[in-house]
Amino acid sequence: MNIRRSFFICLPLGFVLAAAAYCGLFLLQLGVPTARSTWLHSVIEKKITAAAAIRKPKLLIVAGSSALYGISAEEIERQTGFPAYNFGTNAALGCEYLLHLTRKVSRPGDTVLLAFEYETYLLGGRTGETADEFFISYVLGSDAEFVRSLSAGDQFRLALMTPSDRLWDGVRAVFRKPVPDAATQSSIREILHDIDAHGDQTCAVPEKRPAQSPARTMLSGIPAVGFPPSPPGFRAIREFCAWAKANDVRVLSTFPNLCHRPEYDAPAAKKMPVQFREFYGSLGVPVLGELSESMLPEVQMFDTNYHPLRSAAIARTQRLLVHLAPHLRAKPVER
Repeated sequence: MNIRRSFFICLPLGFVLAAAAYCGLFLLQLGVPTARSTWLHSVIEKKITAAAAIRKPKLLIVAGSSALYGISAEEIERQTGFPAYNFGTNAALGCEYLLHLTRKVSRPGDTVLLAFEYETYLLGGRTGETADEFFISYVLGSDAEFVRSLSAGDQFRLALMTPSDRLWDGVRAVFRKPVPDAATQSSIREILHDIDAHGDQTCAVPEKRPAQSPARTMLSGIPAVGFPPSPPGFRAIREFCAWAKANDVRVLSTFPNLCHRPEYDAPAAKKMPVQFREFYGSLGVPVLGELSESMLPEVQMFDTNYHPLRSAAIARTQRLLVHLAPHLRAKPVER
């Protein structure tokens, strides 16, 4: 066999062997948590357990941390008598995966209020395309069932999107399970302690507010210029709404809390709320309230542009209740 022929045989063979080895490592570390996402796994497990334990028809508030910090399920339940739970977690997980979790705890007769952060609409979830690396890290370590439920093609694409450092962290964890140090364990306990019985985050108080936090006034592009054509989150929400209709789950929507900036008052910014209402209107999903009701001054924000102080979250919830309460059938609270 001459050298040229050997080269053309060995080159694709080497590629196949390398791909097989990579996929083998990907499958080997699937379901093995790494230190990076341990805290979020603890939060999600707590929320799934608490939400699933509510036997009566309930309201689930679904989003990332903008809802976790910014809408008070306790205040909604107190004022309406309708069981409410804050199912807000982390926006980096993307619309599709957050709605996947929501399906797990939704029951016929429930109401789901979608309050996704604007960036969440841009994140994919099934194949890793446009997905946040934190989402990939989380599902690989903490939700192997979700990954295995994907088609072989989607699993392969997810494997290709997995950062090399996450892959090797996972492989190392197979043979030597990472043990969180004392500081990490203490931080996780504090995070869980700060989430109350209604799923609300309670730590955003003035005395804990960072003196300097550039993230408080960070610009969010979508409110300034509008949604791009066909963002990935729209497809995921459309699929969820079809599922909800088939399972007697009512869906509502609202604008997420956001620190106000002058760019959101510019002529170009008028495009977004129109797109928002047109999209949800096409699904028959009511949009509760006005955009202006969700825009908050920096003085009312905690540590990021999506996290209000606790007092501001309650005030925002009271404004939301004007629109939300008519959609909830008041009844005695029974958990």
